[in-house]
Amino acid sequence: MKNKIIAFDFLRALAIAMIIPAHLSNFLSFTYIKLALYAVDPFVANMGLGLFIFMSGYLLYYNNHSINSFQSVLSFYRKRLLRIFPLYWAAIAAFTLVFFIFAPRINSGFEFPNAEQVFSFHNLLMHVLGLQIFLAPAYVSPMLTLYFVGLIIVFYTIYPLIIMLSKSSKQILLYSSLIFLGCLLVSRTFNIIEYRFYTFFPIFIFGILTCKESLFEKSMIINRKNPFVQILLAALPVMLVLVIVLGSRTTLLLEQNTSFTIESTSSGTIGSSTVVSMLESIANSLGLSYLILKFIIDSVLLNLFVIVFCVLEYRFAMKFINNEFSSSLSSVFTYVATASYCIYLFHRPFLALWNSGTHFISSPILHDVILIFIALPILVVISYHLQILELNLKKHIFHKKAPHKDFPLIGSSNSSGK
Repeated sequence: MKNKIIAFDFLRALAIAMIIPAHLSNFLSFTYIKLALYAVDPFVANMGLGLFIFMSGYLLYYNNHSINSFQSVLSFYRKRLLRIFPLYWAAIAAFTLVFFIFAPRINSGFEFPNAEQVFSFHNLLMHVLGLQIFLAPAYVSPMLTLYFVGLIIVFYTIYPLIIMLSKSSKQILLYSSLIFLGCLLVSRTFNIIEYRFYTFFPIFIFGILTCKESLFEKSMIINRKNPFVQILLAALPVMLVLVIVLGSRTTLLLEQNTSFTIESTSSGTIGSSTVVSMLESIANSLGLSYLILKFIIDSVLLNLFVIVFCVLEYRFAMKFINNEFSSSLSSVFTYVATASYCIYLFHRPFLALWNSGTHFISSPILHDVILIFIALPILVVISYHLQILELNLKKHIFHKKAPHKDFPLIGSSNSSGK
């Protein structure tokens, strides 16, 4: 059990270590570093988010594999909401203060996209209720970073239904597929349920099945001498290139004559006429729109890549983290893992405030070195103590032990298991 806790601390630390650098392009000063990060940031961030969601499905089933009554469903929701919302609401307040109310006075170098719409009263209310993924795009504009909480809330809402209906892995696949198709129908009819639900829902279900069936526990499954594994490992770079080429950063690879600046790249709308023309031709031949075909290709490739990545990282953690593993290194993993939820929620406003306070540094390289090697460690330390404070406050208020951890962004893995 101890080894598994450390293994999941490692995976959570790895996930947050992938997400934060992927968002740094908005806060760095040296142009070439910004462009290099911007070229790959959506894909690295999606891999990190995919790893979080995989672990969320895995740990949800590990800790809540028996939900068989209305009372147990209510208990499940109560614990999830108590665990997610307090810090999430604090993050909404921080985003509103930093990126909207005081934004004109803060010289952070980062302009929040669609700020007037995102920080409107109606939109903030939908975020406070955690409905940003369910009601987007018709009624809500999901907020950068904080959209993920709405995504995980949708998964948590669905989870008890799947578990109550399913007695086997086949039934989990069946009912999750029916839910997926039902959501697609609702989405087409009412223009709700944001696309990221469809992108990450298969990964969430894969995490549940990995725990239920104890998949990938045996080393032989990830044996590099296995021909299937060799083909899979060889295909990973190909899949990553395809994901990038078909994504919004394709100008960096295919449009050599296109000029762009750091301002144009920050809009997130770099597109390749080569890829667009090719996909439009294929879409027309299939009787589909370009956007639908691109969404299908992007989702399939991203899911394949993220699932393979999660399997390899999960297997690596389970195989190599054992009783002889360095206690000091495992402590680092636990520290970062404990802080990971706060790091995720607050890193954008923190970095914006840091940039505002250090804009006097004229050297872009010096600015970026200080940001990476001083600001980020400070963020980790503050996030850790904020998370511990929040857990202790809940423990004091409810006069009981802080609940065990089955949400991959929250809490310390030193909590009890079931």
